[in-house]
Amino acid sequence: MRRTISIMLVCCFIFLAGCQGIAKYDDEDVAAIIRREELTVGELRFLYPDEQIHENLEGTIKGKLAMQEAKAMQLDIAEESTVHVQDVYPAEDSNTEIANGTRDFAEAQTKKFNMEPEEYFEEYVKRTQEMSHYVIAYISEMIGELEDNPEAYTEQGNQLLDDLYEDNLDEVEILIE
Repeated sequence: MRRTISIMLVCCFIFLAGCQGIAKYDDEDVAAIIRREELTVGELRFLYPDEQIHENLEGTIKGKLAMQEAKAMQLDIAEESTVHVQDVYPAEDSNTEIANGTRDFAEAQTKKFNMEPEEYFEEYVKRTQEMSHYVIAYISEMIGELEDNPEAYTEQGNQLLDDLYEDNLDEVEILIE
């Protein structure tokens, strides 16, 4: 009986520690170091709901590595098209699944950052676009422009990012659990 209670208590502590997840960290805490560049918990919280941070961490690291590579190659992203928030943030009268999902995401995130949904979403679009432009520039430089087969191109691009990550594992340190 005593052993059963002990096991149950240990399981409860493990469960509670797992539930706490990213919440135990402050925004200023460093989540990862990528080639001596810090990625903070706050940066990740801005991009993702707290419960999705761990599952998106590796992809974000790959994006940061590609950004670093593109900058080192002095690739120009100035010509990339830019989407403006007013073009993507849904109007209040829009009642589609995508519109409702976008508004729900922005409203949930704004609670963490004391911002208005449109203000948050504008910054979110700016940050994600910058990374996307650098990643696309890097992939284009390394494997060429998009050919007739977008699926094959996407596969090659993903493999390139996977290889970049694997090749730099010794320069990537993940500090969050």
